[in-house]
Amino acid sequence: MKQALNQNVLLLFSSYYLKTIAYGIAYFASIALVMDMSDNPLHVGMISMLETLPFMLFSAFAGLLADKWNRKMLIIGSYLFLGFVLSAAFFANTLWALDLLAFLGGTAYAFSFPAKKALQPALVADTLYLELNSLEAMLKNIFQIIRPAFSGLLVAFLGAHQAFLAAGALCLISALLMLPLHAPEPKAKDTRMEKQPRKKDSLHDLFEGIRLVRQEASLTYLILVQLLVTLVISMQAALTFLYVEEHFRGFGDTETIVGLLFSVTGIGGLLGALFMKRMLAYIQIIPLFLLSLALDGCLVILFTVSKNLTAVFAIWIFLGIVGTVNSIVTDTVIQKSVNPDMRGRVYGLISTCSEPVSLLSSGVGTSLASLIGAKAVFLFAGISEVMVGIIGRLLPSYHRLNQSMKQSEE
Repeated sequence: MKQALNQNVLLLFSSYYLKTIAYGIAYFASIALVMDMSDNPLHVGMISMLETLPFMLFSAFAGLLADKWNRKMLIIGSYLFLGFVLSAAFFANTLWALDLLAFLGGTAYAFSFPAKKALQPALVADTLYLELNSLEAMLKNIFQIIRPAFSGLLVAFLGAHQAFLAAGALCLISALLMLPLHAPEPKAKDTRMEKQPRKKDSLHDLFEGIRLVRQEASLTYLILVQLLVTLVISMQAALTFLYVEEHFRGFGDTETIVGLLFSVTGIGGLLGALFMKRMLAYIQIIPLFLLSLALDGCLVILFTVSKNLTAVFAIWIFLGIVGTVNSIVTDTVIQKSVNPDMRGRVYGLISTCSEPVSLLSSGVGTSLASLIGAKAVFLFAGISEVMVGIIGRLLPSYHRLNQSMKQSEE
């Protein structure tokens, strides 16, 4: 993994993960304020829903911009706007204001995501994609260990409103860290498109990513499985606050416990990133991906029946593995299957497809929790994840994707 770490990658990752700390602080602060203002679980889910809505609305356009504009400047502009939004949340004292700021913060994230994902592989040689993705997964899980616990403790120590100001300052620093990065420019537009009118040209570019995914069976399969995974996983984030509040309130502050739970998932994810190559010596990457999903579902079921907080922390360590395997497989397949000047549109398309499912899942999960309780919803999610692993293995495209990954590794 050290081969994939150069100065540009270091700057990109430093900026990005500092921004994720800011976003994590803002999320915990928002949830804390909402829980103080309302006892309705639906309002907790509304924050997550409004943060993901911009991905559904703007990701396709953001992906097109990432392929046509300067990706570095697009990331910097998004970080600065996010910093402004989070700082403005200092003045939020109503639910509607928090909802509006959640939507605006999600918009900033939606425009930075395709640009960052498209820029990242351009900073290393194509032979280092797996190493780069494993390195990012390792860093992601290190920050997963640090960020939630730090965010929860900071919100508890400073208070929610002051925590928003700290998050805004971190976003400004993130934007400044991007300035020295040397980023390759997006490739020039195909000259075959120059004869088309401007409006048609833009529409052609926007739908070009859709045509690519439809023609590439491995990408179609990957997006389909991602949608199934998103459906059962997205409801879990907001539900965890409700579940801990209901079943473990006697063990301490809810925000702190949830922060620690999210943190320990990073331990499992870190182990997954470090030993990814060793695992691939025993099982191929696509079967490993589906096996980890089924295992994750079993662990979620165990989580819902466990009454011991220590056992719960141990379960969440193993839950971190599936996220690491998922992210490494997804990025590696895209990077090996898609031309550099099309990656922004493909990542934008994936967000456009997955975020509506995430939005629906968050709303359905919290709504069901208000009717049948968070425990029953978690049981449903765990069983569904096991079914996702089984269904994914039976799909015809599974064999094509598995074969294409074998050929790319030879």
